[in-house]
Amino acid sequence: MERTVFGVTRNGETVDRISFRNGRFHFSVLTFGAVLYSFGYDDVNLVLNHEKLSSYENDSSYMGEVVGPYANRIAGASFTLDGVEYHLDKNNNGNNLHSGSACFGQRVWSVIGIGESSVTLSISTPDGLGGFPGFHECTVTYLLSDDGRLVLDYIVSSDRKCPVSVTNHTYFNLNGGEGDIKNHVLTVPAESYVSVDEFLIPVAVAPVCGTDFDFRTPHAIGERRNGAYDNTFCIDKDGRIRAEGTKAAMEIWTTEPGVQIYTGGFLSGDHEQYSGVCFESGRYPDTPNNPGFPQAFTESGKPYRSTTEFSIEVR
Repeated sequence: MERTVFGVTRNGETVDRISFRNGRFHFSVLTFGAVLYSFGYDDVNLVLNHEKLSSYENDSSYMGEVVGPYANRIAGASFTLDGVEYHLDKNNNGNNLHSGSACFGQRVWSVIGIGESSVTLSISTPDGLGGFPGFHECTVTYLLSDDGRLVLDYIVSSDRKCPVSVTNHTYFNLNGGEGDIKNHVLTVPAESYVSVDEFLIPVAVAPVCGTDFDFRTPHAIGERRNGAYDNTFCIDKDGRIRAEGTKAAMEIWTTEPGVQIYTGGFLSGDHEQYSGVCFESGRYPDTPNNPGFPQAFTESGKPYRSTTEFSIEVR
């Protein structure tokens, strides 16, 4: 393990980078946003990052961040829970995206545990921040095995009932960061996906059969829709997504019912469009306003727990 200073925020908070190696595999995280800064093997890094802390502070792409208390979009930036209407930040076409000002990913986290190949970070946010009810506390543990599995364990607690969906927003490039990801071949064990409107708000849960969203057999990302995807796939129980690039393949497994596959069509600045693909495990978008979707809440004494695993295979 190696811990070094990565930078100082505009508010004067020190941000560290903590790095681990287990066999030929390695990863590093930042205390800012609990960002996954690197993950790969030997001298190959398979995730996008920024070289400067200021780029993370000014970034609108959520690069590598742990996002919560509610990842993805909430329509109209509002929801009603137990008869009470809550109003959130409108930060995306009149909707709420990735929790707005309440987002866990734009804060400095505390390191509360370090193991031989693991680190646990924690963040707390006050009641009512960004419109979300309850004092929230989130911990995430990153654990790397010697066979290339990076396991992320989340625990989110709150003293009031609140919808919850926490995710990691890393952009993967399995070509070792070279070129775009349209040549990545995906296999997605999902019979259905969440269709959306022009603002990426859910319209329906629809079958993938006969659509450009059918990845039950392998397809290159760029083979259809010019590679433009930003949708949640309803993952079959115990299913594993597989992505294959030139330098590595990766499998994604999660305890969550959905994975948002976002191919980086809105990337800008340090990174070009489609230079990374996200696999954002969590609840479906706008779940608080869709009672038929799989629901998840934090409540006093009932924390939310979630696990997602990224396994890389050297090619």
